[in-house]
Amino acid sequence: MLRVTTLVAVLAAVLLLTSCTSPDTDGSRADPVDPSAGARCGECVEELADARAEIVALPDVEELLTLETYDASPTNGAGVQVEVRSASTGDPQVNDEVARIVWQSRLAPVDEVIVTVEDASGELVRGGSPFDFTDAGGQRAAYEERWGPRPVDG
Repeated sequence: MLRVTTLVAVLAAVLLLTSCTSPDTDGSRADPVDPSAGARCGECVEELADARAEIVALPDVEELLTLETYDASPTNGAGVQVEVRSASTGDPQVNDEVARIVWQSRLAPVDEVIVTVEDASGELVRGGSPFDFTDAGGQRAAYEERWGPRPVDG
């Protein structure tokens, strides 16, 4: 019985690892951000590490709980989910700072950013999330004005 359990666990791990590294439809991998590849960072390991370092360095961030990318679906665009715990009562400005960090990062594609901030007592802090980075969202020009152009837009 222990062998069957071990085999199932190993197969599940292999399946999870290979699903995260599957090649694009043409068989190639679009790991580095390349405008000719549709501005994709592939698994975005370095890009996530850079964003993580900037987010945890924010003055009011006590802990980064979640930082993950997700692919586009039929109902949502590709995006980034960020959850942080504030060191204080929760400055709503943290939402904007996290969105700015993602905007100025090389994470791609990013159509939307969802930021959740908890204050030190665990209460949710209201802010400007979600951030819609698409042209259709109507805020893209304002983000470009505030934060400059996205480095991966070609």
